[in-house]
Amino acid sequence: MTTPSQDRLLAVIELQNALAATSMPAEEVMRMVAERAATLTSASGAVVALVEGDDIVYRAVAGSTKSALGMRLSLQTTFSGRCVTERKPLRSDDVATDKTVDADTRARPGVAAILDVPLMYGEHAVGVLEVVGAKPAAFTDEDTETLRLLATIVAISLHKAHSYPRPRYDATHDALTGLENRRAFDERIQTELGRSRRYGQSFSLALLDLDGFNTANDRFGQATGDQILREIATILKAHTRVIDACFRLGGDEFAIVMPGTALEGARILAERCRVHIAEAKLCESAITS
Repeated sequence: MTTPSQDRLLAVIELQNALAATSMPAEEVMRMVAERAATLTSASGAVVALVEGDDIVYRAVAGSTKSALGMRLSLQTTFSGRCVTERKPLRSDDVATDKTVDADTRARPGVAAILDVPLMYGEHAVGVLEVVGAKPAAFTDEDTETLRLLATIVAISLHKAHSYPRPRYDATHDALTGLENRRAFDERIQTELGRSRRYGQSFSLALLDLDGFNTANDRFGQATGDQILREIATILKAHTRVIDACFRLGGDEFAIVMPGTALEGARILAERCRVHIAEAKLCESAITS
């Protein structure tokens, strides 16, 4: 194990003491740690991401990753998710050629190297602290140990603030379907608009409402109506991409946000979802999209 330099240790201790002396909100703690992580490792960007349901979500960002705030990734298929499930640091010195790195991570602009360390509380990984480099081989064993120390600070601070993962998850997710809710939708739209203004990155939005839902709800009862909505959510999640975000806006209204997607691609994806909903024959075809 490589021990961080004295200067790094002092910087970590300084941050820990500053946080211990305040009752700072968890969001501010995460932001400060992300910034310190980027500085100490000379990274181009840094992220604190938390596990929320089946996803891992960027909740604090610094440097080149600022446009990714709120990004939602799959625990099962991504580099960050693998760090959580394996509960150990993961490093890729050359993202472009590393076959263990998922396609979505390889496609991130300006990410040539990546280092993730799990946020451990007891035996549980509740998220990751991640740094990225614009050039290959940007990180060292010393960087890994530095992130371990910073990750411990984050995990303890989050535990003290009772902020992971349920309170944030409950506030931004629909309890019935498990999809993100109107609040999360509004936040995501603002994030995508900001990214579009700053970097010229496009995104598409599909809005869906369900023809015949009220009829089905009245005829078969609320329990059946709730089951229909849950099945719709399952279909949307199954037939959208990892980078897409699905929302229940309320009632029988749903939305899909598709980053980096032009109009024709969005039309194809929305039509695919519509077809699968129709083919599901929910409540004996009482409902179609």
